[in-house]
Amino acid sequence: MKKRTLALLLTLLMIAPSAVSCSESSENAAEEAPVSAETPTAEETPAEEEPEADARLECAVPAGLDLGGEAVGILTFRDDAVNTYISVTETTGELFNDAMFTANQTVMEELNCSFDFIDNGNIEPGNLQNAVAAGDEVYDIVYGTQWKVAPLVSQHIFANLNPSAGGYIDYEKPWWYSNYIDETEVDNTHTYFLAGDASPDIIRRSSMMILNTDLLTDIGGDVNEVYDTVLNGNWTYDEMSSLVSKLYIDTNGDGQRTEADTFGFASWTRSDVDHFMIDAGVRGCSRDADGVPYITFNNETTIKFVEKLVDFLWNNEGAYYVEQIPTLQMLANNQAMLLCEKFSRLDLIRDIDTNFTIIPVAKLDNTIESYSSLVHDDALILSIPIVSTNVENLTAVLEKLSYYYYYDVMPQYYEVILKTKYRRDSSDAASQMLDLIHSSMTTDFAYIYNYGMSNMMISLRDLIGVSKSTDFASSFAKQEKAYNKVLSKLVEAMMSE
Repeated sequence: MKKRTLALLLTLLMIAPSAVSCSESSENAAEEAPVSAETPTAEETPAEEEPEADARLECAVPAGLDLGGEAVGILTFRDDAVNTYISVTETTGELFNDAMFTANQTVMEELNCSFDFIDNGNIEPGNLQNAVAAGDEVYDIVYGTQWKVAPLVSQHIFANLNPSAGGYIDYEKPWWYSNYIDETEVDNTHTYFLAGDASPDIIRRSSMMILNTDLLTDIGGDVNEVYDTVLNGNWTYDEMSSLVSKLYIDTNGDGQRTEADTFGFASWTRSDVDHFMIDAGVRGCSRDADGVPYITFNNETTIKFVEKLVDFLWNNEGAYYVEQIPTLQMLANNQAMLLCEKFSRLDLIRDIDTNFTIIPVAKLDNTIESYSSLVHDDALILSIPIVSTNVENLTAVLEKLSYYYYYDVMPQYYEVILKTKYRRDSSDAASQMLDLIHSSMTTDFAYIYNYGMSNMMISLRDLIGVSKSTDFASSFAKQEKAYNKVLSKLVEAMMSE
C-alpha cells in the first residue's frame, strides 16, 4: 500500500511549529450540556500570519481552470451534536467560521463556480441513494458521515477518485490524510472516499485522552513524567492502568460507586472501545501483495487487548464506566483524572477551571510500534456520486478546498484554538503531545466498512462493555465464516468498477 511518508513529514513541518457511529449518534443527543461552548472570536485572538506565497506548495489545479459559473451541489450529512461543516454563508467574527468562509469564497472565485450547500439532515442516506438511482445530478460532492456512506460503496454509487482514474487530486500533498485514504482503498486502484483538510471533522473526531493535571498532582504524579513516558514510547496499557488505579475516592461517603465519586478514569459511552481498540494497535484486516484486504482480526494482539481492556474497565478500582454519565462535568468538578475523548469535545470545556492536558491513547504494549489516533466513524468523509458528469472538475474543487483549508483554515483550529485557546499547559512537551496525535490519525479498513461487514469491529463494544467477557476467540469463531463472506462480496463489488 502507498504510505506517502513524505506527505506526513510535510504536514508536520507545515503545521507543527509554523475527527459517531449509529449508537453514538443517539448518545450525543443526550450528552451533558456544554460547560462552555464558546468559540474564540477574531477580537479575542488575532489570526496567524499567513505563510509567504512563495513558501506554499503548488496546487495541482491549473491556474486558468474555469468552471464557467457552474453551481456545485454539496450534500452534507448533518448531525449538529457532532459535526463541523464548511457550509458557512457569512462571517461571524469567529476565527474558524470566518477562515472557512474566506477559503470557500477564494475557491469559488478562482474556479468561477458557486457552492450550493444542501443539508441532508440527521437522517439515513436515502436521498443520496434515490438521486443516484434516478440519475439526478443534484449532489456533486458528498460530505457523508462515515458509518452511513461507507457501506453504500457496494451499490456502485461513488466515482473512483484514484489517481489512475484521472482528476486533479494530488494525494502526495500534505492536505490529504494519506493513512486514512490508504485504508479506504480495496487495492491500489480503487479510491471512493477521501479525507483531508477540506473536512475539519477528521481531526476534530480523532481520539486523544484528557488528563486532569490537578488530580494528577493530588495523587503525587508529575505531568512531565507522563510526557516523558509518552515521548519515550512507553505509554502503554500497563502504565495507564497503574496510574488510574491510584485514584478512587468515595466522595459522598455513601459506600457506593457512583458519578458523585472521584475516579482515575471515567467513560460514558461504549464507543470508547473503538478508540481503545484501534489506538492500542488492533487491526481487523491485513493486505496481500496487491493491497487487497483480508481478515486477520482473530490474533494474539486482539486477544491480549480484550483481556487488558476488560481488566482495566471492570477490575481496576480507579476506572468507572457507566453509559451516559456526565464525564465532562465530572472533569470540571475534579472527579475524573483521565478521559478517552475526541478533540471536538474540547469545545464543551473551554472555560472550566480544572487544569488539564492532552495525551495520546495508550498503546497495548511496547511491541506496538507507534501511537494511533482513530478517526471516529461519525466524521464527515468526501466522495463524488458516480452520476456526476464532470468528475474531473469536481476533483479540482476538492483539491482547491483542501489546499486553502490546509494553509488558511486548519492552522486557525490547530495552532490558535487547540494550541492556544484550549491549552492549559504552554510547555513544549504539551505541544509535542498534540503534534504526536495529529501525525498519528488513522483508521482501519474493517472499521471504515464495519456496517458492510456484519459489524465485525464494533462487536467488541458489547463483548467488552456489556458482557465483560474476555472470550474473544469463541465469539469471533461463531461469526468468522459470515465475516469472510461479506468481505469477499464487498471487495468484489469495490473492484468491479
